[in-house]
Parts: sequence; C-alpha cells; structure tokens
Amino acid sequence: MAVGFSRAFLRPAFVFVLVAVIVALLIVGIGELLLALHPEVIDSGGGGLMGTVREFLRPELLAAFGLSLAILFGGAVLARQPAQPRRLDEPVAIGEKPFWTPAAPPATDEAVTRRGPAGTWGDIQPGFTLYARNGPLAKVIALLPGEEEYGKTRRGVLYASGLYGANDELWIPIEAVYAVYPETQSAFLAAKGDETEHFGWNRPPQSFRRGPGVHTPLSSF
Repeated sequence: MAVGFSRAFLRPAFVFVLVAVIVALLIVGIGELLLALHPEVIDSGGGGLMGTVREFLRPELLAAFGLSLAILFGGAVLARQPAQPRRLDEPVAIGEKPFWTPAAPPATDEAVTRRGPAGTWGDIQPGFTLYARNGPLAKVIALLPGEEEYGKTRRGVLYASGLYGANDELWIPIEAVYAVYPETQSAFLAAKGDETEHFGWNRPPQSFRRGPGVHTPLSSF
C-alpha cells in the first residue's frame, strides 16, 4: 500500500516541486543579475549611429545576450545524437522498470501449490486459483455446465476473475486444466497468461452473448 502511494503521489509531487524550485531560481537569478547590471542613467551619447550603438551596448543587454548564447550552446551540445544509448534514453520514469510495464504476477511456489494428492476436474470449486505457466491467472467464480459450440463439445466452463492485470472476466474451458490440487485449491492450465485473448477466453460462450447469433436463420418475408 505504501509503495503504491509513493509511486502514485509522492514521487510525482517531488518532481513537480523540484522543477518549480529550479525554474524559479533561474528566473529570479537571471532577473536580479540583469537588474544589477542596468545603469541608473542611460546616456544615449547623442543621435546618429554612435548613439544607437551605445543604446544596444548596455551591460545588461550584453549579459542577457551572452546568457542566451550559453544556454543555446549548452542545449545544442546536450541534444546531439549520442553514439550509444545513455541512461536518460531509457524509458524509465524515476525507477528501475519501464513506466508502462504492468505488475508482474508473483512467482509460483511449486512446493506450496502442488501439495497434497492430485484431484480431478470435478474437485474444482469456486475460490480455486488458476495458474498459468507464468504465475497466478484467475480466481474461479463459478462452474458452468458444458455445451456444444460450433461443433465443439465442452465438458464445462470455468467462469473466473483475472488477477494481476488479466481480464476481469474469463471463460476458460475445463479441458485446459491439466492438474488439480484440492488441498491448496489450485488448478494448473496448459497455457501462458498472455494467451487468454488468443484462445478467446475473454469472450463468453456463444449462448451467453447478447445480440443475434452468428448462425441465426434468415427471417422469412
């Protein structure tokens, strides 16, 4: 909880305050410097070309011009294409992992989840945790009866809620389960966690879908 609050609020607030302080120091510092160089009385030196030249050769204008050149030169040096990627080129925002990387599921402790005698599909109950090859995938909410869909007969469907960024609703055919351990309420799937959409597990069975079915007969005239 503390780590999430720090990442979501404290770190962005720290960056905002730090940038605001740096910008304020630059603005106030440069302004005070130019005001200190500004002469009390500006002597134009008369008219003509020499007067115009003296008007633009005032100390504060020369200082501002020099600072502008220094900032532009420094920005040009920093903006050069580096020969190799540097630390600032990495897609990281105050941390060690890329900003958009989803939270990885915890590693599965095989010794804990595979404890006790092996069960069968019939032992799966609501509350069981479904494990993919890369870790916990979903929690079983309900067991739905089997049905025939597009010529395929399913023995049952596990209605589950995804964990660690997986789809909120999953409809997993029970045939995808290859091992069940009732003692730890664990079931293992013969699939990886990122294959749910590939297999169509993120969509309910055809009989549950709203709207006309794919094979709805044509209406008669």
